[in-house]
Formats: sequence, structure tokens, C-alpha cells
Amino acid sequence: MSRLLILGATGGTGAALVRQALEAGHEVSAFARDPAAIPVPHHERLRALRGDIMDAEQVSRAVSGHDAVLSALGSRGRGPTRVYSEGIANVLRAMKEHGVRRLIAVTAAGIDDQQTGIWFRLLIKPLLRNVYSDMLRMEEAVRRSDVVWTLVRPPRLTDGRLSKAYRASAEHLPLGGYFFGGPVISREDLAHFILAQLDSDEHARKAVAVAY
Repeated sequence: MSRLLILGATGGTGAALVRQALEAGHEVSAFARDPAAIPVPHHERLRALRGDIMDAEQVSRAVSGHDAVLSALGSRGRGPTRVYSEGIANVLRAMKEHGVRRLIAVTAAGIDDQQTGIWFRLLIKPLLRNVYSDMLRMEEAVRRSDVVWTLVRPPRLTDGRLSKAYRASAEHLPLGGYFFGGPVISREDLAHFILAQLDSDEHARKAVAVAY
């Protein structure tokens, strides 16, 4: 079992990661500005860490002593943001400082035009251009690093159940499996895929789209 630092633990994907990681027997540190907002009950292998991803010293202290970092960072709203790019810069610096090698980070299928349809590119992507631009900066920083990284690009997320029936592709969104409004995956299944990468090198140093 691994010692995991989970970023973005107050969000839907982050909370699913925390719950499933604990169920799998991992030791989990959940990093958040408000640990009381982490929607996971107290657990003997769960440690809540208060901190701001934009504070390099707080991030360094959080990263120390872990085997892997799982990032489900998110930003609120559609305005300009540096949460993804500056946050991951702090994470990568801390990982190098403390010798932590494994990073799995969530971005979005929408940042790659080859992984989206024309209607998404014309109608949705312009609305989220600030978020996608910063996610792209985050991806570029991760790719330049010397950690063992996996970038996970989900499409639209749902609150559906854990099915384990998803598919993954490093080249494009898995063909078929479309629901009304485009491809989807539940946060529970996204979390399951992320945790599965801890024991696999199949998607090491790759950007992977995952969907039904």
C-alpha cells in the first residue's frame, strides 16, 4: 500500500479518490484550504492537511513523506486562473525536493481538439477558454518534469455510481459510448482509473482520455 497525497480533496473527484484509496488500504493525506469541508468521514488512515496550493512552503510540507501525488485540483468559475499551472509548479518543485516520483493529475479532454467534437470546440470550449488555457500550461509543466507522470483527461463528469466499465485511450476519446450531450464518465469511475495507475506503468508519461 502507498502513502498518497490527494490534492483537491474537497471536490467530487478528490473526495471519491480519498474514499476509494482508503477502501483499498492506502494511507491518505487530503490537502485542502478547509479540511473540514472534505466530505469523507474520519478514518484512522486519513490525515487532513490544511494548506493553499498556491503557497510553495505549505505544499512542500504536504508532499514530504509520500509515495505519490494525485491531483484533482479545480478552479471555480470561468475567469482567468493560475490555480492549475502555479499549483502544479509548487507540487513539482516539492516532489523534486523530497524525492517523490509518481504524479497523476486530472485535466480535461477538452484541452485537446483531437479529443473533442466540432460542436464542443465551437460552443463549449470558448466558454471555458481560461480554464483550459491554464490546464494546458499545467500539462506542459508536467511534461517537462522528470517525475513519472500520467495526465488523465476525462470528458463531462457525472455523479453516477462506480461501474468499472470505462475505457481509456492515449490517442483520442474512446470511440462510441456517447450519451446525450457527448461522452461522460462518473467521478467514481474516474477515481478508480486514477488509483489503478499506481500499480501500472501502462500509461506512464502519457496523457490518457477515459470515458464510457
